[in-house]
Amino acid sequence: MIRLGMALLACAAAFASSVPTPEEHLGFRPGDDYKLADYAEISGYFQKLDAGSDRMRLVEFGRSSHGKPMYVAFISDAANLERLDSYREISRRMALGLGGEEEAEALAREGKAVVWVDSGLHASEVAPAQHAPVLAHTLVTSESEEARRIRESVILMQVPVINPDGLDWIVEWYRRNLGTPHEIAPLPRLYQKYAGHDNNRDWFMLNLTETRHVTRLLFQEWFPQIVYNQHQQPPYPARIFVPPYADPLNPNIPAALMEGVNLIGAAMKERFARENKPGVLSYHGFDGWWNGGLRTAPAFHNMHGILTETAAGFYATPRQEELKDFPARFSNGLPTREPSIFYPKPWTGGKWGVREAIDYMLTADFAILAFAASHSGALLKKAHHLARESIEDGKKGNPYAYVVPEQQWDSYSAIEMLRRLQAAGIQAHRARAPFTANSADYPAGTYVLLAAQPFRPYLIDLMEPQRYPELRTGADGPTKRPYDVAGWTLRMSMGVDAQRVDAPFEADLEPMDELAQPAPSLDHRSVSSFLATVDLLDRGVKVRWAADGEILAEGRSPREAFAAARFELRRPRVALYEPWVANMDAGWTQWVLDEFRIPYALLRDEEVRQGRFGKADAIILASQRATSILHGYRRGQPNTRTPAEIANKAIQRLEYTGGIGVAGLGQLERFVAGGGMLIAFDAATDLAVDFFPLGVDNVLRAASSSRYYCPGSLLRINVNNASPLAFGMPVQVTAFSTGGRAWEIELAEAENTGDQRIESAARYAGSDVLASGWLSGEDVVKNRHILLDARYGKGRVVLFGFRPQFRGQTFGTFKFLLNAIYLASAKILKE
Repeated sequence: MIRLGMALLACAAAFASSVPTPEEHLGFRPGDDYKLADYAEISGYFQKLDAGSDRMRLVEFGRSSHGKPMYVAFISDAANLERLDSYREISRRMALGLGGEEEAEALAREGKAVVWVDSGLHASEVAPAQHAPVLAHTLVTSESEEARRIRESVILMQVPVINPDGLDWIVEWYRRNLGTPHEIAPLPRLYQKYAGHDNNRDWFMLNLTETRHVTRLLFQEWFPQIVYNQHQQPPYPARIFVPPYADPLNPNIPAALMEGVNLIGAAMKERFARENKPGVLSYHGFDGWWNGGLRTAPAFHNMHGILTETAAGFYATPRQEELKDFPARFSNGLPTREPSIFYPKPWTGGKWGVREAIDYMLTADFAILAFAASHSGALLKKAHHLARESIEDGKKGNPYAYVVPEQQWDSYSAIEMLRRLQAAGIQAHRARAPFTANSADYPAGTYVLLAAQPFRPYLIDLMEPQRYPELRTGADGPTKRPYDVAGWTLRMSMGVDAQRVDAPFEADLEPMDELAQPAPSLDHRSVSSFLATVDLLDRGVKVRWAADGEILAEGRSPREAFAAARFELRRPRVALYEPWVANMDAGWTQWVLDEFRIPYALLRDEEVRQGRFGKADAIILASQRATSILHGYRRGQPNTRTPAEIANKAIQRLEYTGGIGVAGLGQLERFVAGGGMLIAFDAATDLAVDFFPLGVDNVLRAASSSRYYCPGSLLRINVNNASPLAFGMPVQVTAFSTGGRAWEIELAEAENTGDQRIESAARYAGSDVLASGWLSGEDVVKNRHILLDARYGKGRVVLFGFRPQFRGQTFGTFKFLLNAIYLASAKILKE
């Protein structure tokens, strides 16, 4: 027996020596001060582990937006990896509630818990990606009892870098600036194509390439029972945030699922305490309400979504933090220097850098993995139970289904909504024959989303209006405002008619495979009409708009109607302002322009200051504070959040300082006065309203509007279809607002004419403004203007009091923007 044990130890030692350590591969220890590994170095290390160990299988599962391979590492015992397809099928069957109780019991005994750990989503939070090689090496090579138990009972799906492009941009930027006054200056661009930080806001819309790849793994192929998403930004001075989350709890998340999250959080907290790692905070800030994040979307799929937020440094530059500099209390009123139930051992200061963050992340990793190893069968059985419960609840009704008529105001957007739901694991059906539901008759071809399916919570959450609860501190205390977006009802934001049916009904339904993207239509009601228009213009076909917005094509439309048209369209010539202060709203604007094949140039500050607008007919200002547009990063001024002791390293590089300035403002004014169109969203409208004499006032600036608050909700707006900006729109739509603007026109009626005429294209509804989410003080905005078309000289300023392209989610209001863009380049045939 002794000889056998010695032989096993010798084999383990030989195995470990055949696998390089991260330090041997990188040339430095992950977490060393002033050192960051890039994507080639990290992925190269995983390739070496894969080649040198039978405990890892590295698989490419997609390409990033800029073409980099994306990898997932499956880490487990060699014997488990040999049966990887079998264990995936077990996880799938359990997650979908397939088979009866007896089969589920057998599969729970046979299967392995599947745990997902990803790193590097927010690329400027550098520690998670740097920690990835350490976690992989430890789990692959360690012969501790705990590591062996984890490998025997768990299949770890580790995505070492979920945002490869962003990691490389951050690492290149840091290396370039190391040792200079710019060492910790912010990256002057978004760290993921289109989205930047919003890449963790795309998990139900699935607009981003990377999001779609990961969603396929999570909700179509592997169905992990635990999804662990790592970040770096806890409330200061905590060192790490772990579950339980703060209130409120979304009512569509199963209670058993959230209690499981709390159990995992308790295991994490207990391990931190045992390892004497202070500064662990729970139940603060990060709540259980919102859908759409990488740890939140899984919760609606019966998966334990775990978020940690580990304290961040400044890239790989460490800092020394002292107790005397800490705030006395967290924002919830609890003390930062005294123990409390959810902050039992306060952190008292010291050195903090990437190495310290990695140490905390490894503790969290192994707490989760050890929990999964100890509860492997229970996690699998629970997945099956929750899926079956969802299916049975759906059969009872309330709701029984959502019916999506084939004939829609915008059928293209309806199909796009269904495609996104399918990609996230929702089962869609189509009627083979007519049927009746809710006393209404529906024809064959109608789409039906039955509530009796495993991910019923996800379906209901995206179909129903959100009603954010009123939480108060005490019986009469102030109302707690939402942490993030409060309302996101998908059918509303996409402008889709999806009718809830509560009572069971009979229908001959067939399950739908993945729906294909529909062909574009020339019906102006469909957002796809802009794709059809591009196709025609590219082929040299003349396209016109009638006075009522009907789209007319030469050779296809009646001659009389074509001759009587009001506008003749030309290929748009658009310039989008892209500041050096990275702007996610500008990124999402690029997504819409690319999606609808509208060519555009990007304008930098210097080009605006010099009036170098090329041949642009329209300039777009995405939402950004006017002062930020004007001044950008101030020359020689450190980032305002930088601690004083390292502020001398936070100076932005000179070439990225300054905004458009007064000179640029003047150039924009001349551009509009000379016949151009300025299109501004939300906060950016203040630039035109404040500095152009438009005769418009934002009523939300008044002291009486202080009670108005809209944190991110869907609001009803009434549309003036006579305005060309509103061609193709229904009379009422829902618009997404994160505060927004509400205007009154100050011009006397007799003066509202000619080159200073202001026309309203949309107003806030006169009642019941809130459609989904949370809103206070709605009477402040009732019937106020939310979309204005203001003449200025020979040109126009289009003022959006909301973001019509918000995160690429709001298909229902895209046409407002696309109409404006095409109008800017159109030839006016008749006034």
